[in-house]
Amino acid sequence: MSSLFPKALKISQSKPTPSTQLPNIRTPLILIACTLAIGIVGLTSYLVVRKLIIQQLQEKALLQVRQGTDEIDQWLAICSTTIQTIANTDAARSLNWKLIEPLLESEVKRTDDFFKISLSLPDGYYYNTEVGKSNTTNSDRDFIQKALAGETNISDPFVSRTTGIPSVAIAAPIRQSYDFKSPPIAVINGSLKVHRITQVVNKLRYGNLSYAFALNSQGEPIIHPQVMSTKEKPAPSFLKSTDSSLAELARRMVNKEERIELMSIDGTYQYVAYVHLKQANWSIALVIPRENIESQLQALNLLTSILGGLLAIGTIIAWRQIQLSQKAKIQVVMLSQQQKTLQQQAQDLEQALQELKQTQAQLIQAEKMSSLSQLVAGVAHEINNPISFIYSNIEPAQEYIADLLRFLELYQHHYPEPVAEIQDEAETIELDFLKEDLPNLLNSMKVGAERIKQIVLSLRNFSRLDEAEMKLVNIHEGIDSTLMFLQSQLKATPNHPEIVVIKEYTDLPLVECYAGELNQVFISLLTNAIDAIQESFVNLSPTQDRRTGKIYIKTELTANQQVIIRIIDNGIGISESSQKQLFNPFFTTKPVGKGTGLALSISYQIVTEKHQGKLECHSTVGKGTEFVIILPISQESLLAA
Repeated sequence: MSSLFPKALKISQSKPTPSTQLPNIRTPLILIACTLAIGIVGLTSYLVVRKLIIQQLQEKALLQVRQGTDEIDQWLAICSTTIQTIANTDAARSLNWKLIEPLLESEVKRTDDFFKISLSLPDGYYYNTEVGKSNTTNSDRDFIQKALAGETNISDPFVSRTTGIPSVAIAAPIRQSYDFKSPPIAVINGSLKVHRITQVVNKLRYGNLSYAFALNSQGEPIIHPQVMSTKEKPAPSFLKSTDSSLAELARRMVNKEERIELMSIDGTYQYVAYVHLKQANWSIALVIPRENIESQLQALNLLTSILGGLLAIGTIIAWRQIQLSQKAKIQVVMLSQQQKTLQQQAQDLEQALQELKQTQAQLIQAEKMSSLSQLVAGVAHEINNPISFIYSNIEPAQEYIADLLRFLELYQHHYPEPVAEIQDEAETIELDFLKEDLPNLLNSMKVGAERIKQIVLSLRNFSRLDEAEMKLVNIHEGIDSTLMFLQSQLKATPNHPEIVVIKEYTDLPLVECYAGELNQVFISLLTNAIDAIQESFVNLSPTQDRRTGKIYIKTELTANQQVIIRIIDNGIGISESSQKQLFNPFFTTKPVGKGTGLALSISYQIVTEKHQGKLECHSTVGKGTEFVIILPISQESLLAA
């Protein structure tokens, strides 16, 4: 035991004093801490950037599917409108095939969409433009049954009995009169080739080995690279697939969900983007191999590996330098500075990616609004030409008929007792009633034509396609055009009573602004007001008071040449916590799938950045919400000030 004391003494003598040991321990600890911090920041930044890039790529794929469904929806909507228009003609209502056949054949040639159009009678027998009168019946077709029940509908694919071509039918009821509530007496149905829809679906691609398919409301594949379901030969429903992932995907598509997600398809994990059609009860899905999306992360992974390797090499070198000399303190300071720089770069990168994502979403929203404006302008233009022709000819028609009536009165004055045959015919056609009612009928037609012209003017005023630059605009006209566009949402429904709009306008001068974008702000704020009022009635029981929904629109002019527009509703209101985030991108209080969280953000940007104005929100839960828009009358005077 005693022999150990000299060794212990020698060791204790060789140890450095605490004053010299402490810096040598502190420096490695600082280096280790800095290395861990940089590693954590780098890893966190990589994960955040990777997630944002994948989300952006997923949104791009989902947008591609939406564009495909929009193309099909627009085509089906146009075809459905054509069939409904034919069904509402006097020729169709006559049920006389000799009168109807020329009309249907001209429509087949004109549209180039339908390869045949049929007239189906309640007893099941039908006529079509291919074979004329058919000896078979089609009363077993579900689209015929729905149309006879008064519903305009689009069928699932089936095989035509007269042509043998896979088809999709659009059927509309022929009603007994122009009254929409009158009972159906027959059906007009047009047949579309499934090939047209298949072409659109097959165009959907996202890299190699990707493919698209469509399911009907039963989960059956109506368009698929390997199988196609028809009424005559239905394919097995994906809802009953032994592959649980495929069955779950079919269930979500049948439930009209819309998203993109990673799931096991065909034994491998693949991305699937799916969107539901609006015109038909179908859903379209795009299956994308996982590597088609994630392969675009190779550059990020390589950069991360290089940075990680450089960080490791730098750490080893620094550690060896600490052991060799006191220069380690300088290197620790440098590493600390690098850490701050990397943190700042990571924050800048995250902010840049967030701004990029916001910009992309705003561009998509702007493109949708542009498409809507183009559609509205196109519809207004197409309606304007025929209604102008009708309106311009009503007055000459009134003059001609007045001349004829004067001539008839002159004839009756000089020949008060015509032959018996003329007297009988006058009684048969009720000549006195015709003379009295015909001018009233023309006046009614004139009033209706004037109303349609006013609607067309409002539509053109709302679209404002030609006002991409700042112009002097009547603010009240923009608000009125927007209200006309939302008129159907203000009417009473089984879920809520009528919403009353109360306008309290002040005389305003013309305001210098971007008219189209300002209309977008009005439609966003008014739509939010309507949604808030409708939601206030959702949870009411039948015994509770169903008060009237009201929207107040007030305008005023301030002494400092500013226009104030107030949109006030008596809806459910907005909580204080939500008001703080109301104008943030992607923030929404609406259920998933109903709102994107972009409308108010874009509206705020349009008012504050493009018009140098203000957009404020004042709300009380349970009482309602007030949005206040403050705009300068002239942008030039604002810049001069």
